Amino acid sequence: MRLVILMFLAFASFTVVAQEKIQKEINYIRSFRKEPGRIVVELGVKPRLCFVPTKSNPNYVKFNALLQSYQKKENLYEIGIEEQTGHIKTLRILNRSETAENQSIKPFFPAAVAAVSASQFPKKYYDEALELYNKKQYQEAIETVTKSIEINTQDPEYHQLKALCLAGLGQYKDSTDEAEYALEMDRANPELYELIANNYYFLRDNENAIKNYEKAIEYDINIIVRIYHNYIKCLIDIPSPQRAIEVYKLYKYRLDSPNNYGDDSGNLADDLEFYAGQAYQQIADFRTAAEIYDRLIVVHPNVYGYRAQRGRLYQEKGELPAAIRDFEIALKLDENENILLTNLATIYQELHDYKKAEAAYNEYLIKNPDDAVQTSNYGYLLLDEGHYKEAQAKFEASFKTDDKSIDTHIGRILSAYLLGDSRKKNIFITAAKSQFPEIEINAATLNALIITGNYYYSEKIIEIWKEALN
Repeated sequence: MRLVILMFLAFASFTVVAQEKIQKEINYIRSFRKEPGRIVVELGVKPRLCFVPTKSNPNYVKFNALLQSYQKKENLYEIGIEEQTGHIKTLRILNRSETAENQSIKPFFPAAVAAVSASQFPKKYYDEALELYNKKQYQEAIETVTKSIEINTQDPEYHQLKALCLAGLGQYKDSTDEAEYALEMDRANPELYELIANNYYFLRDNENAIKNYEKAIEYDINIIVRIYHNYIKCLIDIPSPQRAIEVYKLYKYRLDSPNNYGDDSGNLADDLEFYAGQAYQQIADFRTAAEIYDRLIVVHPNVYGYRAQRGRLYQEKGELPAAIRDFEIALKLDENENILLTNLATIYQELHDYKKAEAAYNEYLIKNPDDAVQTSNYGYLLLDEGHYKEAQAKFEASFKTDDKSIDTHIGRILSAYLLGDSRKKNIFITAAKSQFPEIEINAATLNALIITGNYYYSEKIIEIWKEALN
């Protein structure tokens, strides 16, 4: 019996031929499928798709013949892939000595067989523990499944359940140790790799999270939607959008397989699509991102997250009226997610509708008075309007909450300058230099901060800053 896990999160050798932009690697081939105009090839290690085009390809017949033997477990390939297109440019089967040198790349095929126990008690305790786990009674579940383990230490499912319970208690390191013990008995279990990856994700160890998510999708044969959902979420958080898109395309390819036993229905599959949309948005493929968000909103018009993210997409594209519509609808769907008020404030400021921008900031800050960042942003709005005294008050309020924001220091300097208070301006400049020795406080500071991608200042503010520092 396979344990069904209800969890939500949400290395090959490489050689690059720079002149031709071809990446060579040693890998095994998990599957291939003929489609109009091409053969789609699914690689095993770091799973992804690459292609053999049929048109104007002198290697098509040769590569097609070589691919036919992919199911032989002993076969490993050297594959040269064009980086930009994913087209296979070179392909050969490794000889015996080369294969021996790359044994670690081959997957584990045999499924684990648990040691048989003469007693019925381990199974009984396991079933009781599973019921407790599903009720989120994790400590009681651990105590119960431990009885199973004491009688039969060689059943990986018992250790897997214990690892899940430990993760449920937030004991991620202990959970990983338990899951790795289970892996010694069942090395081809994708859910164990996923569990370990989730633990590392929660520990903010992205390197090890990715390593184990890669193993999870390598060994997944049942299209467990949750695995792809969690991995893509991890990748957009890093962010690593290109790999997120590769994993998304792999997921869609596997779903379309004639041997697919997966299920792409339900909220988890919809959220997977949503995260894929964010990955496309991160690489500025706004068209594909919009298509995904549009599909989701048609099916689920009352989901806050889908509507809010499409609004952010419109805002990023500069389609401000459409962004306003989506933000206003999203705020009605979930009044607690009032951060969107700051998006509206930013848009209204850009449209020079200062009254609406102020109203949005005021409504947000009434509910979130300790948000130093947005208090400071409100200060910049007031500077734009020419309300220097009020702006200074906002920057001082922000500074009291958080004195380690360069943005707030800059606001204090600007407001003092605009109010004609040279003494305060110089005091604030000295304080900023002391707080941020790594940042040069001079006429070019704002442009330097903008280049980092983490800050934005209007042309008006930039010009005032240059005047203040010269």
